[in-house]
Amino acid sequence: MSQIVVVGNFVVDIIGKPVDRLPQRGELELLETLETHVGGNGPNTAGALARLGASVAAIGRVGDDLYGRFLMEQMQQWGVETGGVVRDPESVTGVTFVAVDSTGERSFMHHLGANARLQASDVRWELLPAAKHLHLTAYFVLPALDGEPAAALLALAKARGVTTSLDVCWDRTGRWMETLRPCIPFTDVLMPSEEEGARLTGERDPARIAAALRSAGAKSVVLKLGERGCYYSGPEGEIAVPAFSVAVRETTGAGDCFIAGFLHARSRSWDIRRSLWFGNACGARSVQAVGGVTGMAPAAEIEAWANGLWR
Repeated sequence: MSQIVVVGNFVVDIIGKPVDRLPQRGELELLETLETHVGGNGPNTAGALARLGASVAAIGRVGDDLYGRFLMEQMQQWGVETGGVVRDPESVTGVTFVAVDSTGERSFMHHLGANARLQASDVRWELLPAAKHLHLTAYFVLPALDGEPAAALLALAKARGVTTSLDVCWDRTGRWMETLRPCIPFTDVLMPSEEEGARLTGERDPARIAAALRSAGAKSVVLKLGERGCYYSGPEGEIAVPAFSVAVRETTGAGDCFIAGFLHARSRSWDIRRSLWFGNACGARSVQAVGGVTGMAPAAEIEAWANGLWR
């Protein structure tokens, strides 16, 4: 029975490295790495939670195709409940080509596929009787959930006694707060990256970003600061927790793994600072491997590894 429910985009990632420039027309470039991985914020976050040992269900849409079956099989191997995933015969599964440069930074070319049709009614609460927390992710690439539909989903979760969190991703339409604003009052933890937070609020300082988002209605805010760690603003106060210093292979899924670590820690009633620290540890594990969830392991293993680095 799943305590954490993750709603988001389902994507197959084709990861190529290194891509420091696109070839000119007619040219051929060779890659050192070209791999197929589970992708999308939904499967990454749910998969990371499952590998940590959490009870988790994933909700999304895939096509009735090879990539859709690949995603389902991999998540089931990790222990994610997938009974609520819609197999859409009229769409293809979403795909992203992830171009990773020689420093590990990423650029994306994405096809929405079935994700464009994900709607609030796809969350079938009768399949989720043990749900304690709902995490909505990839908000800005789920067009059928834009604005009021997503707000209604979060409001219904709250009405059922389910806590909520929200991760946004990049808004290619440029609407940012215009689209997100209806959702914020129903969000217990809003979890954008620093740059996403800046676009949402017009602020650059993490404390001012968090203050603006809390003024809009978020109970608490967690900002992902990349190599600088994370920043929290909420009822417990203002807390900055530095990142771990590790060698970076590539950063696909690092934010999702951070969120998974944080949510898993909070589901175990860890205090806020320890939960942020563990989220940073999961993000650090992620960036040392190719593929968002590849570096994940049971929570006790990651905690022991992180304690060894922290001394």
